[in-house]
Amino acid sequence: MVATAAQKLCFFKLFPIIFHDIVDLLPSFIVYKVLREILNLTLSYPFRKKWLRVLGELCDTFHETMPSHFPDKITPKEHFIREYKYTINDFGPAVRQWCFRYEANHSYVKKITVRTNNFKNIPKMLVTRYHLKQCLTFGHLSRLQSTQYPVGIKKVRSTCFNLPMKDILLKHFDHIDFDKDLYQCNTLIYDNVEYRRCGVYVIDLKPSHEQPIFAQITMIIKKNEKWWLLVDNLHTIGYDGKLSAWQIQSLSQYSLIAPNDLVYYHKELDIYLVNNLSFVSFISRLTLH
Repeated sequence: MVATAAQKLCFFKLFPIIFHDIVDLLPSFIVYKVLREILNLTLSYPFRKKWLRVLGELCDTFHETMPSHFPDKITPKEHFIREYKYTINDFGPAVRQWCFRYEANHSYVKKITVRTNNFKNIPKMLVTRYHLKQCLTFGHLSRLQSTQYPVGIKKVRSTCFNLPMKDILLKHFDHIDFDKDLYQCNTLIYDNVEYRRCGVYVIDLKPSHEQPIFAQITMIIKKNEKWWLLVDNLHTIGYDGKLSAWQIQSLSQYSLIAPNDLVYYHKELDIYLVNNLSFVSFISRLTLH
């Protein structure tokens, strides 16, 4: 498969959803499930020390099952997996040493190198061009002067809200004029975290078994110079082991939360429909602080 590392990771995450009708028939699907568990642990932040033993056992299992199902596809990277347990124990969560950001920028510089036919000191060119590009971006967007950067601001009309939404807003703000007091935006960058309308986010974990609680952003609204997220609190039905995804359902139960209340997983998630059921999928194991 010819693709970037990010594209391969996306395909890996969605593999059981894309091929949901045949994955049960694949004898080698056990290799995927073991590798998925390894990634869930290695990309977790924070990482619990008691997970090290489980991670070591999963890496040993993967190292044993891979030759039996894919004997001609083994590369040296498969052997490096057995070192994850010791690397995390010595240096902390692996996500801190993740090189995805470097590889993404390296791809950009690689194109420039080929076009200019200049192969001298590529790392220096990478750093210089990326820093100049970042300075130009920050200088135009003025993000250094503000922790909030909304995109697509416009006035809100009262017809945008249904009755349950209006009840939530009136309960929170007491007195409000829906046609004059509120603004909305499509995207809000708050403390370097991007929030988008219709995106699904993890807003909390259940204390009993650390099951994630999901919410979908219905609107991003502003009142009195402060931004709020009007979200639809989704009901988490359970985890589907076959799809490696959480099944969710909308009950039209709304609430208003501040952007800094999302402390567990800040990446926007998409909703995938499988047999008329809704699922969200992400690679990480979340834990209470």
